[in-house]
Amino acid sequence: MTVPSERTRALLYTYELLRRLQDPLETPRVPRWLRGHAKELLRHYPDHSSIQLAHKALPHLFGPIPGYGERSSPGDLQDSND
Repeated sequence: MTVPSERTRALLYTYELLRRLQDPLETPRVPRWLRGHAKELLRHYPDHSSIQLAHKALPHLFGPIPGYGERSSPGDLQDSND
């Protein structure tokens, strides 16, 4: 069973994966079609404020974003096991 914090973490990590896939400096060997697809998906992907709003409206489905507002950019998300 997925708990709210896991659901939020999945959204944040998916955002980070898509962001990296669309950046040729971070992922130079990604095929052009995949890079374009990642860019299209990011265009409509929920931003951090939308995810935080979802948490406030539906706390039983979405957890809070850890340290929301303390990070300088969305790219600062790092898994401590990397």
